[in-house]
Amino acid sequence: MTRLPPFGTPAWLEAEHCGLHGAVEGEAAPSPVAPPLDRTTTWAFKDREGVRAAMFDASPGRFYPRYGHPSLIGLEAELARLEGAEACLAFASGMAAIAAVPFGLLDQGGKYAYAAACYGGTHALASQLRRFGIEALRFDAFELDAFDRVLDSGATLIHVESPVNPTGRQLDLEAIVARVAGRAILCCDGTLLPPPLQRPLEYGFDLVLHSATKFLGGHSDILAGVVSGRLEWIVKIEKWRRTSGGILGPDEAWLLRRSLATLELRARPQNDVARALATWLAADPRVERVHYPFERSPAGALVTFECRGGEAAMTRVYDALRVVRRAVSLGGVESLASIPIDTSHVMYSDEDFATLGFARHALRLSVGLEGLEVLRQDLDEALSASSG
Repeated sequence: MTRLPPFGTPAWLEAEHCGLHGAVEGEAAPSPVAPPLDRTTTWAFKDREGVRAAMFDASPGRFYPRYGHPSLIGLEAELARLEGAEACLAFASGMAAIAAVPFGLLDQGGKYAYAAACYGGTHALASQLRRFGIEALRFDAFELDAFDRVLDSGATLIHVESPVNPTGRQLDLEAIVARVAGRAILCCDGTLLPPPLQRPLEYGFDLVLHSATKFLGGHSDILAGVVSGRLEWIVKIEKWRRTSGGILGPDEAWLLRRSLATLELRARPQNDVARALATWLAADPRVERVHYPFERSPAGALVTFECRGGEAAMTRVYDALRVVRRAVSLGGVESLASIPIDTSHVMYSDEDFATLGFARHALRLSVGLEGLEVLRQDLDEALSASSG
């Protein structure tokens, strides 16, 4: 039977082209040390036979860039290796990656279960799924019995987040897999703890996704998202990406692949400094509460804290920061501070906050690479402003 895109399986997602078997690179030697950047939006062919061969995926990544392109294929292979995945897909944003999972895997009448403690964008997406005939079931992922309840309700796709933004709480991934055990597709948003610090697939998750804008990119100059996992699910998600057009462009793919070379060199010191800052903040009388998974290692580079004095005091601290920048997002080499109720969790209601585990006057700090003493001094001076 003739295969017509986007309904066939792309050749570059077959086993010989997925992350465990290396990238599809040029065969000529000598080869460039750094991956080349190819921005072309189309390729010329010798004859009709060549065009048809490319159209039906015999020539991976060299037909039309919405289907794939050379910079993307190399990046996805590298990410698959990092995650220990069979294959990987890169998207134009983290939200494009998050949305591609239910849209790629569920039909009308499908049920999507998602953790109540999650990124606000995931919550916003879930609220829109009903328009497309997909039911969204919200549940407490920290309660293992809740997984049984959503499975009994007919959920076939379960989305969790660990660590959770912005508290850093981590789920027992191994226990979740043992409870679900193939009864549904398991997807974990691991944005806050990238590989090699965490690999959900090693516990038995089917998919792991990241907003690559954050730690994977790491320099606040890339907008991207990635999904990695089992080939049978990646193939289905790729069909959605090809149809919807949310593929990552060549420039961003090239930058992201470059950033991966320093991922561990960035992530480990950020993690260490964040722990030291969280410990210091927890002992400071000007701080009411610190959200950080002290019992976990690694615990990530996000520290969220609540100042004594409520929202007014938090605002004074936030406005007094000098080294830490007031900005949305996280995971860069520069430290960033944001107020969740103004940014990542602005869509949550007061009732929602009662279940999220942090106060509305919380301040989220994404720890960069400025160093412990520099950041501690900046925070100390800003906290002194909280009583002013």
